[in-house]
Amino acid sequence: MFLQTNAFRRWVLLAVWLSCAEASASVVISSTRVVYPADQAEITVKLSHEGRNPSLVQAWIDDGRSQADVAALQVPFNLAPSLFRLDPGKGQSLRLFHTGEAMPRDRESLFWLNVLDVPPKGAGNVLQVALRTRIKLFYRPIALSGKAAQAHEALRWHAWRDGSGWKLQADNPGPYFVNLARLDVLHKGQRLEAEPGHIAPFASASFSVSGLDSGDDIELRYAFIDDYGAVHERPDAVTVARAD
Repeated sequence: MFLQTNAFRRWVLLAVWLSCAEASASVVISSTRVVYPADQAEITVKLSHEGRNPSLVQAWIDDGRSQADVAALQVPFNLAPSLFRLDPGKGQSLRLFHTGEAMPRDRESLFWLNVLDVPPKGAGNVLQVALRTRIKLFYRPIALSGKAAQAHEALRWHAWRDGSGWKLQADNPGPYFVNLARLDVLHKGQRLEAEPGHIAPFASASFSVSGLDSGDDIELRYAFIDDYGAVHERPDAVTVARAD
């Protein structure tokens, strides 16, 4: 029996929207991302309970459809245990197995690990908040060219007109995902902020920049995230080409 039915998912979303800013999950994942090397039979992901009350925990993997029913998801991984109780101060290891399904060998593939923390039912009119943590899971084939930590250096940036405004585009010619933690645009003596994101292998990603009114004289400064979740600043600015 899955907790993630349509009705339960709507309740979870409503609870999260109504929760206060101080609300945080008691069940914590030990990392902010997971890399699954293709030559490994299995990997483990550690959870810990830092709250004061026991939790019912459900874990699953999705393919990017964050709101899909768990039963409808078909991903090339198995996970155990998928439903369990976790007491305060205790830990639990999730075991992830690749099913052997054929995967692209020339690039990383992206999935998402979900951990839903359901607190015990309280007494009286108390809002019970079930919180979900969702982190990236990268499937990494063996013998990819280059190094993941240097993949950001190969990005090709250019600015292009989108209607009356301008956007930035990053082209990733390499086999690794590039994950940005921060993206600042230097233009006409101003520092403009763009919403960071990731750029998939052999693909492009666009970034909207509020206040960018020209495709000329643009430089970027950004920070990227490594396999361990650490944030690294690129030491030098990147000049952006204009796409006419």
